[in-house]
Amino acid sequence: MTLEQGAGSTTAPSAGGASGPDDEISLWEVLAVLLRRSRLIVGSILMVAFVAGLLALLRDRTWTTAAAFSPQGTGGSSQLASLASQFGVNVGGTDQEANPAFYEELLRSREILIRVARQGYPGEEGIAPLTDLLEIEADTEDLRLDRATRWLRESAMSVSVNWDNGIVTVEVTTRWPEVSEGIARNLLSEVSRFNLETRQSQAGAERDFIEGRLAAAEAELRRSEDALQDFLRNNRVIGEFSEAKLEFDRLTREVGNRQAVYGTLVQSYEQARIQEVRDTPVITVLQSPYLPPKPDPRGLVLSVALGMILGGMLGVILAFGAEVFGRPGGEADPARRDFEEAWKGLKRSLPFQRES
Repeated sequence: MTLEQGAGSTTAPSAGGASGPDDEISLWEVLAVLLRRSRLIVGSILMVAFVAGLLALLRDRTWTTAAAFSPQGTGGSSQLASLASQFGVNVGGTDQEANPAFYEELLRSREILIRVARQGYPGEEGIAPLTDLLEIEADTEDLRLDRATRWLRESAMSVSVNWDNGIVTVEVTTRWPEVSEGIARNLLSEVSRFNLETRQSQAGAERDFIEGRLAAAEAELRRSEDALQDFLRNNRVIGEFSEAKLEFDRLTREVGNRQAVYGTLVQSYEQARIQEVRDTPVITVLQSPYLPPKPDPRGLVLSVALGMILGGMLGVILAFGAEVFGRPGGEADPARRDFEEAWKGLKRSLPFQRES
């Protein structure tokens, strides 16, 4: 057998169209395709990287500022809970003012964000509310405010909590440095205002309750004192082991108890009145909002790098596609012939092909 016959016998396909071991694609064939289509791959990398870099450069500049604060606890339960505990009653009060999670939700609440959106911010045409600055178009003012609050919550601000030390950090990002600082400052102001009004309202409710209880305690104390006074008026001499001595001790204990309750209520009433008009903040600002000194990075390097990776993947796909569809047809390429037959069968199975 000649060398040509031996070579022909090794390359001939087996019966039935089955592929032999020589039909498998080797690494050298893959590298050969990549080398032959290197211009296509490099062009795809450069094109996608250029587009990604151009999009990064055309992106609007943003400015970010940050503020941080720590909630101040009120030293335990409320005044009403403290008063109840002195009489052995547990009302289960918790101090929300010291809970960072409360402030995280408060900063995202609609009530706070609407007040922030209504504030004035510097723009090209002077001071304007956030709805005008963002050029929000809507049928009603309520819809404009609703879209402004959604923009604040979803795009402009982010809130994070450090659970190790209880510090709450809020970051604000907008296209204007003065607006970023103004929004962050107004967020802190509205949180303080909300807490002050809530605390003063709670203190007012406690004062009303204690005031009513104080009037009742004063009346009970007066009755106990009158009963003791009448007893002493009718019993000038009280024996050491007499029944009158037992009655005298009982009335004296009752007056003492009433006096203790009345004294506690008077003290609590005065504290509630002071708390009602107290205007000290309940948060400690650790970092005030600042004017951003420079804009945020646009991520040009990262965008170009991702563009090169995607461009390389696209280039490899195009290279192998061009290699497959660029081969000559005929009897020498059974793989392409099988593909064309399968494609024609798929076209014939489509409804519009059968109708035609």
